Amino acid sequence: MLGTRGLSRGDYFAELAPRLRRGIDNDASCWHTLDPQTRLLTSDQSRDLVDQGIYTDDTLAAAGELIIRSEYMEEDQNGFAELATRRVPVGILEKATRGRPERSARYRDLLEPTGIPHELRAAFVRRGRVWGAVHVARRAESGPFTQRDADVLAQLVPVIAAGIRGSLRFDAARRVSGTEAPGLVVLDAFGEVELITPPAIPILSAIGVATEVERGDLPTAVKSLAAFARSQTGAALDGGYVVTVPGRDGLVTLHCSKPDPAGDRVAIVVEPAKGPRAATVRLEAHGATTREREVATLIARGLTNPEIAETLVLSPHTVQDHIKSLFAKLDVSSRQELVAQVFLDEYLPGVIRQTPITSHGQFDVD
Repeated sequence: MLGTRGLSRGDYFAELAPRLRRGIDNDASCWHTLDPQTRLLTSDQSRDLVDQGIYTDDTLAAAGELIIRSEYMEEDQNGFAELATRRVPVGILEKATRGRPERSARYRDLLEPTGIPHELRAAFVRRGRVWGAVHVARRAESGPFTQRDADVLAQLVPVIAAGIRGSLRFDAARRVSGTEAPGLVVLDAFGEVELITPPAIPILSAIGVATEVERGDLPTAVKSLAAFARSQTGAALDGGYVVTVPGRDGLVTLHCSKPDPAGDRVAIVVEPAKGPRAATVRLEAHGATTREREVATLIARGLTNPEIAETLVLSPHTVQDHIKSLFAKLDVSSRQELVAQVFLDEYLPGVIRQTPITSHGQFDVD
């Protein structure tokens, strides 16, 4: 099965496009990853749209801007985040608009002018967490999508979700090398780059697809996060809006806020992902459940099985079952291996500083 072959994210999507065409006749497809916590777009694989003659390399970026606008800045049918909340996370645009697709801004501004008026979409959800999404397109002469097409795609949703999650293990396992300094990007009210600091350039380049960051061509994840922030009224959540993004050199965290809550300027701090957010993504990418993530965190804190059982109000036998499951999912055989694989970013600075270790395996920090 494709999802078990250990493919990288880009290779997995590249293999999916022609395979999907065998089961659902279509003229092109565009694949995305989504952050399971925020449901924001974090990357895309749109090569099929170019290969099938829908767009060129020069027109693809403008199309991406319109997709992001329809997702976060306008009310539109079958948005990926909304699809992810449905029992069956699949939608046909003609059906959603009751036979009047012109009601959709995405249809008016992008699909119909481009010659791909028929659209089928899905969010790839597994166990309540969304990992990706797909836009499937047909030209006018190919005819509309049918309920059978939607049913076929719905059957594939959990399988593809598991495959995307598996492919993200490559990104979650890598640690970004090079500079550890965060970078800053400031976008004006129109989404144009107002300021970009030198440390941001290599980090952004690692999460983009053929982007020219220095010229202001920003990755999808940055554009979608900025658009989402602008769509929110009032003050942001504590700490702003945060998303973890897969990249060629490892996970990257984007921290977004509006300098003026009433305005549309956006500031985004970009840095290699580390600490709790990186650990959470690594665990989720291996299929760890919520309870297993709690157990893993307590293991990293040095708690014994009885102490974990008392903290989580579980039996010691249940705790042991969770630990066995974690070992199997992460392919480790000891607590030390688990901590090293998942929580290295939190422990490594202490090792470098030669910080003393307490009897519970934690760094003795004053």
